[in-house]
Amino acid sequence: MSSFTSAAAPGAAQPHAAIRVFELHGPGSVRVGHRLVPPDGALMRVETTGVCGTDHHIWAGRIDVPVPLLLGHEVIGRLERLPDDHGLVADAPLSEGDRVLIAPGVPCGACAGCDGGGRCLDRPCYGLTMTGDGLTGGFSPYMTLLPGTRVFGVPEELPAERGVFAEPMACVLSALRKAFGAQYVPPGHDGLVLGFGVIGLCSATAIAAAGGTATVVEYDPARRELAASLGFEALASVEEAATAGARDGGFPLVVDAAGTPAAFASALDLLAWSGTLVELGNFADLGEVAIKPSDICLRDLRIVGSGETFYEDFPPAIALVGGTAVDLGRAITDVHRFDALGDPSDLFTVRAAGKAMVSFA
Repeated sequence: MSSFTSAAAPGAAQPHAAIRVFELHGPGSVRVGHRLVPPDGALMRVETTGVCGTDHHIWAGRIDVPVPLLLGHEVIGRLERLPDDHGLVADAPLSEGDRVLIAPGVPCGACAGCDGGGRCLDRPCYGLTMTGDGLTGGFSPYMTLLPGTRVFGVPEELPAERGVFAEPMACVLSALRKAFGAQYVPPGHDGLVLGFGVIGLCSATAIAAAGGTATVVEYDPARRELAASLGFEALASVEEAATAGARDGGFPLVVDAAGTPAAFASALDLLAWSGTLVELGNFADLGEVAIKPSDICLRDLRIVGSGETFYEDFPPAIALVGGTAVDLGRAITDVHRFDALGDPSDLFTVRAAGKAMVSFA
């Protein structure tokens, strides 16, 4: 008996059937394609896939990826087919029908990190680096799950509108773990968040969960209004933040989730003495910015970057998005029905005020 949440297993997908998918063929070129359901191996029926900021960077050509590529790495679904030799990795026994979230990265098994029993240094990632003609991205009704894939149980009672935040929340928690350890945020630690996209929202939610006050800087009026409606203090500029932070000599924690190099320099200026900057905004090369290294030394500042998400942070992320008092579902501003979306470019040409998701229900 699986200790994950299960439902009656849906009818099996037909092997070799051609299914509709959204394929990336180069910068600015994503279109409808068709791929075959493989006859064997673990198979997941996709319930919902989040549209990530990284997907936007890839579509715009700011991140190089192999093509053709099935985008989509924030994926929740049900295990449709689970052979005895599935090779999936989970914290509890798995059964067909289990509702799960996948970690995008799969250990390669060949690098020095894998050989040494540590963290993989070259993980192929669903929806990001896996090319070929397989079902390896979440903008597809089904995904094949490779041996070594980490899967995590998703409670039945967790709405998809909250669950879709679990993968980006895990990214944020891993960054905070690198800064502060397994507590993520010290109890009562206040923080400033630059940018109120999904990473900014998850960062502010994590700060609030630790009992701190999260202040948000967001230039876009719609996103700033969203932040305020969710209970965060929302400011329109770093100048306003500097005024607010001056009362306490700056902010002990600043999370840069703005996605501009200039925000990184502003974040350093806004830190209190011995403060910590967590850099989560520049996943693509968006340019350079001038800083003074002496400021870092003389003010005893810490800078923490985070490109890797740890597997151990997925279960706490799932629990947090399900249990937080922040109404994450209100931050879903765009729901695209996969079967009704004629032009998949609409996923990237229309900027959502909050989170966008693709629903397969």
